[in-house]
Amino acid sequence: MQRSPTRVRQAPVTFSRAGVTAAFDAARWTGLLELAEACDVRVRWSCRTGVCHTCQSAVVDGAVAYSPQPLEEPGGDLVLLCCARPITPGRVS
Repeated sequence: MQRSPTRVRQAPVTFSRAGVTAAFDAARWTGLLELAEACDVRVRWSCRTGVCHTCQSAVVDGAVAYSPQPLEEPGGDLVLLCCARPITPGRVS
């Protein structure tokens, strides 16, 4: 997923390995990790603030914004689910 500061209120997100697609509601969830948990998608996590990188996931497509901004963004096609919010429809592994 690309990084961008612009946000949309809702964007469909697919968790590829789980085969689950759901709309991310920015008024309801703080990040993709909370959406995954609401959909019973198992995700490893520890800090929920972008520090530990335990929730790092591969990105298939889409764009995200971080809130809060992680101490260090993951490289390549990776995203931190705990603090990433989708700004376009997207898919993560």
